[in-house]
Amino acid sequence: MDQKFVYHTLHRTNAPRARVASAKLAVSEYLAYVTMLSAAVVIAIITFAYAANLTVHWLAHVNGPGFFSSEAQPVSNTDVKPFAPSKVAMISAH
Repeated sequence: MDQKFVYHTLHRTNAPRARVASAKLAVSEYLAYVTMLSAAVVIAIITFAYAANLTVHWLAHVNGPGFFSSEAQPVSNTDVKPFAPSKVAMISAH
C-alpha cells in the first residue's frame, strides 16, 4: 500500500519534537479547562433543579392539591409529664 504524506507549507520540518510550554500558555489552558468544567457544573445544577421542579409539580398534580402540605402532629401523649433526673449516670452526686 503506497502512502503519501502531504505536509502543509507552514509546517516546519526542522522544529524540535518536544517543546517546553510557556507559563502563559499553561495558565491559559488551565483557565479554559476550569471554565469549561464550571459551565458544565452550572448546566448540570440548572438541569437537576428544573427536573426536581417538574417532578414536584407532577406529583402534586397526580396526588392532589394537599399532598405536600404538612400538618402538626402531636409528638407524645399529653398525660406524660417531663421529669428531671435526680442523678446523672456516671457522675458522682456530692
